[in-house]
Amino acid sequence: MKLELTTLGLVFAILAAPALAQDYTLSGGGIGEEQIERGEDAFMTNCAGCHGDDLRSVDSNAPDLRGPVFAAGWTGNPLSEKFEKIVSTMPPGRGGSLSDQTYADIVAFILATNGVPATDSELPGDAEALDGYTVTEN
Repeated sequence: MKLELTTLGLVFAILAAPALAQDYTLSGGGIGEEQIERGEDAFMTNCAGCHGDDLRSVDSNAPDLRGPVFAAGWTGNPLSEKFEKIVSTMPPGRGGSLSDQTYADIVAFILATNGVPATDSELPGDAEALDGYTVTEN
């Protein structure tokens, strides 16, 4: 019986996944494959302990970085706002301890994980430049 429930749960998850997936567009620039890979490495080292390997929080003080929380917090405003918040506060107690480009790489990984497609360009590690970037839902 336990195996049947697990199998049923897996089938449900597979069928529900496309309906739960959300694609986004990044206007103003793009994120590159290499940047996403660098961002994933940096995220796993500096962020996954609280935000989870899959961007679903494992710490009650850390928000999810995907799904409805991403949609509500990352869309419609200049990307510079999230970038500046991340730079100044992350990792907890060590805000600003990474290079600005590493923070931009982490943001690229978060965006890609949420469905922003890769392009030939990369996010700059500069809040002022990111003022012209906006994430929108498709």
